[in-house]
Amino acid sequence: MVRVLTYSVLLIVGMVLSQLPAIDYLKPEIAALTMIFLAYIMIQVGMEFEIDKNDLRKYGVDYLIAMAAAAVPWLTAAAYFWCFFHIGIAESLLIGRFAAPTSAGILFTMLAAAGLAATWTYKKARVLAIFDDLDTVLLMIPLKMMLLGFTLKLVGLGVVVIALLLAAYFMIHWLRVPTNNFSVAGYALLVWGSCFAFDYVTEVHLEVLLPAFGLGCLIKSDHLHGSEEFDPHARGPEPYNREWEDVLDRFIKGSFMLLAGMALPPIQFGAIGIVVVVVHVLVLTFLMNIGKCVPLAAYSDEATLRERTALSIGMFPRGEVGIGVLLVSLEIFHQTGSLDIPGISESISLGGLSLALNLCLTGFFILAVIRLLNSDAAKSDKAPISLGRESDELLS
Repeated sequence: MVRVLTYSVLLIVGMVLSQLPAIDYLKPEIAALTMIFLAYIMIQVGMEFEIDKNDLRKYGVDYLIAMAAAAVPWLTAAAYFWCFFHIGIAESLLIGRFAAPTSAGILFTMLAAAGLAATWTYKKARVLAIFDDLDTVLLMIPLKMMLLGFTLKLVGLGVVVIALLLAAYFMIHWLRVPTNNFSVAGYALLVWGSCFAFDYVTEVHLEVLLPAFGLGCLIKSDHLHGSEEFDPHARGPEPYNREWEDVLDRFIKGSFMLLAGMALPPIQFGAIGIVVVVVHVLVLTFLMNIGKCVPLAAYSDEATLRERTALSIGMFPRGEVGIGVLLVSLEIFHQTGSLDIPGISESISLGGLSLALNLCLTGFFILAVIRLLNSDAAKSDKAPISLGRESDELLS
């Protein structure tokens, strides 16, 4: 919980620093570093992606539920921006997509630390969160076309995207390379450099979201310790120091949040006042979370009402991917020259503030999940969930 709160504080500090005129001179460097760090995060998300290609049918319902759970907060946030800030429908849909993706990294870490890894809620949340993030990454292409228009260059970009997806599907977790965090950081730099070169050669901007996610899907992750193919040396040559890996991971993700805040446009809410801004942030945060309650209406044959409620609340955490969507939106608006349109920068800033608030609430979401599952366990005479010393410290 301390780490999540730190990310929220860093995001807000970055947004405060973005108000300084001197930051404008550093925007290109900030944007480059932010994309490299985003690539690192998306590679990790891709490494968590798992699918049983021998039984694809079982994922059909899960994918539809994940799409619905992403679509409801997305469309409500987009409608909110359209109604209150009077920006175009395409612009509203692009910015509003920030509300859709659950933070897979934060969700998995917090639920596992809370001792929930063996529960139905964790296993189902794992599937839905990854499909949620995948759906968000895929939708960025048509949303980009809505703003930039249908051109041959964008058609070519679509072909590249399809090729990446096919490679990720047919060769999922096929690539045996070191998977320690230092190696993943190197892969992230490679992804960013490849996207930069693609942009330079073709004059078509390829965001790092999909290539990084696709590369993560290709890499054989070593997190499944129970699998027969688990290789304890897959992370890289011994000896490696897991403490230093954790330090690097915290540094990259913390820096990403700080730089992401600095990359967002200056906050321009002078005309509406701080009270109205707070109201907007609270309403947006409510809408983006209540929209994740779609699983409540599903899985009635698999789980109890408490388990389904716990699953819905477990999908509330947001973070890196949502910030990534705002940053990609910012890049697209720079390309179209529409960032100066009234309401655009305000909507992006509100999205950032809503994500910061949601990060602060993550610990309460996980506590609610634990209490729901323990209540359900008590009624069915199951053993209650044990948090462990580390989780008690994080969630107290």
